[in-house]
Amino acid sequence: MQLPFSLSRSARRWLSVLSLIASLGFACPQSTQAQPVQVSQEELAEAKRLYEQSIRLQEMGQYGQAQPLSERALAIREKVLGPEHPEVAQSLNDLASLYYSQGNYAGAEPLYGRTLAILEKVRGPEHQDVAMTLSNLAVLYADQGDYARAEPLYRRALTILEKVRGPEHPVVAVILGNLAILYSSQGNDAEAEPLYRRALAILEKVRGPEHQDVAMTLNNLAILYTDRGDYTGAEPLLKRALTIWQKVLGPEHRNVAANLNNLARLYRERGEYTSADALFQRGLAIFEKALGPRHPYVIESLFELSLLRLGQNRLDDARQILQQILDIQEDNLTLNLPAASQPRSLAYLRSLKEAADFTLWLHLSRLPTDPQAARLALATILSRKGRVLEEATLALARLRLRLPANAQQPLQQLADTRAQLASLVFQQSDLPPEQYQTQVRALRAQVHQLEDSLVTTGGPPGAFSRPLTLQAVQQALPKDAVLVEFVLYRPFELQSATPAQHFGAPRYAAYLLSPTGSPLGVDLGDARQIDRLVDTWRGWLLDPTAPVDGPVRKLARLLYKKLLAPLASHLQVKHLLIAPDGQLNTVPFAALIGPDGHFLLQAHTLTYLVSGRELPRLAQVAPPTPRSAPLVVGGPDFGRAGPAPFLAAQPVTGKGQAAGKISEIERPRSSQENLRSSALAGFTVQPLPGARAEATAVARLLGTPTTRLLIGAQATENALKATHSPALLHLATHGFFLEDQDSTENEADSQEPLLRSGVALAGFNVRSSGSEDGVLTALEAQGLDLEGTELAVISACQSGAGPVVGGEGVQGLRRALALAGTRSQMLALWAVGDRTTAELMKRFYKRLAAGAGRSEALRQAQLAILNQPQRSHPFWWASFAASGDWRPVQLPRHGHREAGAVLPP
Repeated sequence: MQLPFSLSRSARRWLSVLSLIASLGFACPQSTQAQPVQVSQEELAEAKRLYEQSIRLQEMGQYGQAQPLSERALAIREKVLGPEHPEVAQSLNDLASLYYSQGNYAGAEPLYGRTLAILEKVRGPEHQDVAMTLSNLAVLYADQGDYARAEPLYRRALTILEKVRGPEHPVVAVILGNLAILYSSQGNDAEAEPLYRRALAILEKVRGPEHQDVAMTLNNLAILYTDRGDYTGAEPLLKRALTIWQKVLGPEHRNVAANLNNLARLYRERGEYTSADALFQRGLAIFEKALGPRHPYVIESLFELSLLRLGQNRLDDARQILQQILDIQEDNLTLNLPAASQPRSLAYLRSLKEAADFTLWLHLSRLPTDPQAARLALATILSRKGRVLEEATLALARLRLRLPANAQQPLQQLADTRAQLASLVFQQSDLPPEQYQTQVRALRAQVHQLEDSLVTTGGPPGAFSRPLTLQAVQQALPKDAVLVEFVLYRPFELQSATPAQHFGAPRYAAYLLSPTGSPLGVDLGDARQIDRLVDTWRGWLLDPTAPVDGPVRKLARLLYKKLLAPLASHLQVKHLLIAPDGQLNTVPFAALIGPDGHFLLQAHTLTYLVSGRELPRLAQVAPPTPRSAPLVVGGPDFGRAGPAPFLAAQPVTGKGQAAGKISEIERPRSSQENLRSSALAGFTVQPLPGARAEATAVARLLGTPTTRLLIGAQATENALKATHSPALLHLATHGFFLEDQDSTENEADSQEPLLRSGVALAGFNVRSSGSEDGVLTALEAQGLDLEGTELAVISACQSGAGPVVGGEGVQGLRRALALAGTRSQMLALWAVGDRTTAELMKRFYKRLAAGAGRSEALRQAQLAILNQPQRSHPFWWASFAASGDWRPVQLPRHGHREAGAVLPP
């Protein structure tokens, strides 16, 4: 456990949160701002006394007693001095550090933010107190695994302090030590070690060889040695640090506990289990007494102890300790995830991955027949996988419902800024490259800032998701269905060459959950090998000229054997709810071939989920009610956008005509169809006659006279963004997905995944769609008001494609539509043919209108295409996938269906 200069992070590396009064001799000279007319010196004296008493209690680890004192001191100072006084900043920093010490990162961050704003205004941007606050904020980010955000703050703080205090000031050493921890956490020992040594030299010179800060640096340097297997170099450093701390701080201090933990870890790695056990137990007892039984430091101590129990072959004890760890982590997730932006939440989850991976490995490798281990493993997966998407979705839903229409300016500002960013990326720019990238970076930073600010607007931390139980997921399963939850995990090897190599290369596992009984979990093998097999198969799938009985079929059988055969005896049900992970998100499971020689589609209805944790939410009896009729948008005129009345309903009569040729329609020799695709080379697209006809047919088939149809020049981005919670949304147009690129000129879309996928609307080729540009990116789509929309269908190529993030699915339109509020989505994994897609959609909507469930309606439509001899290749029918709610759509019925609305197959 690496120590900060006062506090810690859960992965053995403690970071330093600095006190404005203790570290730099913070004083409160006369402020330049106006003072209140009557200042109560008695109240200020009381605030100072409370503040100093709180600091003393925190130094003893008595955070529960310190908190009300700190809060009272802050309240007095704000009342007497006003909200922007340096002493208020001092109290804010103290309270933030106290929250941080208790693992309440969500409570700490806004307080550090206020501290920084006050000090930059009152002291100036290069004051030492500003530097300390920057360091504290960096500590907070680093503790949650957000290293990219932490490093520049450390660097700025270091620059200020070296300038103001000189290169050998002890607080400069503190920042150096924290920066070294950040590099070490990322496995960059070459950068970390010289920083540790420089910090140690400064502290020994200025503080003396027996100062507690010297012990801190010795401890952290020893961790670096231990991680790379240099136990001989690490042990004397740890023992020296322990001697200093016990002398200076006493035998019951949390720093002593951390050092004991580190020394015990070293002994465990050397196989000296008896010595390690005694030290772990002593350190854990100190932590629990000083910090309480559910503190993040306790988690780290327990995790190291669980590894010791593994080495001692006490597997049941190891499982029970993991249960305790995961319970505490769940409390921390519930507290912190709702109050963080999506990137920060993902980083925080990654920082907790070791315990989750170890839990899965323990079940799959060492306790495969233990039902308790199986339940713990699956519960851990469901607790983490898809968690960020769910928290973000619920937060946005709460925000939309909580804010009245006239108070939704923050949401509109975020939507506008996202649109500016997307427009800048996809429009030709005459700016010099450096200036262009500066504008892109500024807009991206503004988007992230607005996202962060909206997080706190939606409600108090922890108010969104409720603790998830395995029983709740089982109860939400349909009776004729099973959940197949795939997961990436890292296997554990206790006898690895160094502690840094304990976790191996990722592997896939699958867990099957039925409505009753214990879950079944199986290891599927090396993830890299499976991913290569998936890539090879997809290459054949995307070639409709390849013989179906060749590699397409052979590889489909092999992938079934790899992914589903181990669970085959439990798959004798109609409905498979599949939650992929990693590159398995790109697999059309419907096209896998089972041992009977048939496609999986022929035996099963398939529904895709990001995670089984979606099921209880989808099972809610009363989902939000849509606020407007279905909206169908299709066959846009990519050359122009008309000034049609806002969302005017178009008459649903006759078949639509092509919206005017922009260029020759591409007709690939293999398909003789205009593919609904574009690599956006040259940033122009071709017309889609089938999409216009499809949209007209879909509007008829819905059987709702109030259905709004926007085609041709009226299919604008403005009209789509202006819609409010349609019962159903159907888009038939070009889609795109841009592969990530490393070149500078593509920096914008390569660093913002949701900018790399989207759809083209009216005026796309001329970049004019009302007041928009005709390019609806996934980044913008997540800002659409689709709360209560039952189904969103994106009938466009690669609408389901995007970069894959482990545990969170595809970062593209599917995620964006879920965030926007839709209950289910239907999108395409690859380029789809214009005419074939139009036919598939007509068949899908006929069955949907007849009362079929969403997933089953798609299955029947796909089977109809599959049964056509010239289209039996999966390229034609397997691209579309249904995700989310699988049940029938409850569409509003206003009046009677128009005569002739049902089209022939």
